[in-house]
Amino acid sequence: MNKEQLLYEYIIEHSSDITEKWFSLRFELKGEFYSSDQLSAEMKKLLAEQHTLTNKTIASSFLEDQNVFEEHVSEWAVTVAKNRVEQDAKIHEVVEAISNSRVTFWDAVIQFSKEQENVVTNEDIHRWNRIVNQAFDKLITEFCKQYQKFMLLRLTSQQELIGELGCPVISIAEEIGILPLIGSIDTRRAHVMLESVPAKCIKQQITSLVIDLSGVPIVDTMVARQLFNLSQTLFLLGVKAVFSGIRPDVAQTSIQLGLDFDDYETYGTLKQALARMGVQCIIEENIQP
Repeated sequence: MNKEQLLYEYIIEHSSDITEKWFSLRFELKGEFYSSDQLSAEMKKLLAEQHTLTNKTIASSFLEDQNVFEEHVSEWAVTVAKNRVEQDAKIHEVVEAISNSRVTFWDAVIQFSKEQENVVTNEDIHRWNRIVNQAFDKLITEFCKQYQKFMLLRLTSQQELIGELGCPVISIAEEIGILPLIGSIDTRRAHVMLESVPAKCIKQQITSLVIDLSGVPIVDTMVARQLFNLSQTLFLLGVKAVFSGIRPDVAQTSIQLGLDFDDYETYGTLKQALARMGVQCIIEENIQP
């Protein structure tokens, strides 16, 4: 059995000791995720399991079959990155913790060298130092890739949720709903609106929808065109679109674009639009102090 195989088995055998030493160093970290003394027993167990995987992954870099190391790196990076994103851990905190792992792992290699001083040479130690550092560098690189991937997925999911919340279709009476648009409308929000609003109307069995623009500060060329496209889509689905809160500047923009809203009912306020639909009592109840 060669020395690398012996070293690999030594690391696996002493993995719990390496992990325990790593835990003792976590209070030196600046970030709150690892250094907090409020870690639950469940989280400590998870960190210990993941650090055991770290030891196994780096140790596999000593094996002749490097495919084993590559597979372990991929597994480790996905597992740890996904968990750290879910736990809102900052990426620099994780990198600092990995640096501590490098220290404790290398200490174990040195200890092995001392115990096997009759067979381990300085050349072996230098070679192992290069292997360990390259393995940890690979680990950090793959972690950062996976962390960015999971963070982007999370941000995309949050943006979609925000987009959904930014286009609420509220049913206020039988077959009557309102779409109160508040805040700026960018390209992404306009796209979400065009995709989600018609589906919500069909799901809620709405046949008349008041699109209220009183809370939209600016209606530029893109917004005006998207509103027109939305109204056309709703028309094809049998949903009557009614606009309220259209200010003079919005009307002027629409005219300049050549968008014809003559076929649509427009009202100065949401109250006027709803009153025209026969929901006056609801309006009066809602505006009572």
